Amino acid sequence: MTANIPLQIPVAADLKAPTASAPLPSTAPQGGSAARYPFAFALTLTGLAGFLDAAAYVRFNHLYVSFMSGNSTHLGISVADWAVPDLVAVLGVISAFVAGSAVGTWVADHFGARLIVRVLALEAGLFAAAILASLASLSLFCVMIVALTMGIQNVLHQAVGGVDVGKGFVTGMLFRFGQSIARISEAKVTWPNASTSLLNWLAFVGGAALGAVAIRLLDFTACLVIGFCLIVAMLVVVPLRHR
Repeated sequence: MTANIPLQIPVAADLKAPTASAPLPSTAPQGGSAARYPFAFALTLTGLAGFLDAAAYVRFNHLYVSFMSGNSTHLGISVADWAVPDLVAVLGVISAFVAGSAVGTWVADHFGARLIVRVLALEAGLFAAAILASLASLSLFCVMIVALTMGIQNVLHQAVGGVDVGKGFVTGMLFRFGQSIARISEAKVTWPNASTSLLNWLAFVGGAALGAVAIRLLDFTACLVIGFCLIVAMLVVVPLRHR
């Protein structure tokens, strides 16, 4: 899955551009968007994905809402065991995430100039729907809505030093960090560049830790309310010039 509008900001003053000997993904804006926003914004999105993943994992029998690699493993085990209820639930969540990535990509392709505010507003509406579904005890529907939201959210990533920040792709974060470590010794990558992957991973782990604590103290509905409030706060706080 790829997002269509990578956004580039510097992590540190000595960040170097990719060289021919160490090609990195393009960070040039696409779709006519010149929007830029703080690095912390993208890390917050990663943390939110980890927060909701942990809460859903604990509450809904090891289902994730953003970590589809984990759900794919879960799906394979369900197929092997022919655990039909689990199979249906995991397929539903994966399908919702894919649908969300499609919706988010369509929004990015057609409304790139105001991508951030449109996506955050859409997320806020979906969080409200998920809260209502949770209150009505429509558990699978609730989790599918959150997975849909996480799929949409991935279009708000930033490409910083060739690293996608703002996505919940944990394996990719660690692999990229390992690649960067190998290339630092050859001066192909700077440490600020390499640390971007590490910070992204730490944001996800930190969010997951908070989610695990929250779901033990609160219910899943309350976790969704926290996510909703965070998205609304981002809508208010992100300066207009960054939208």
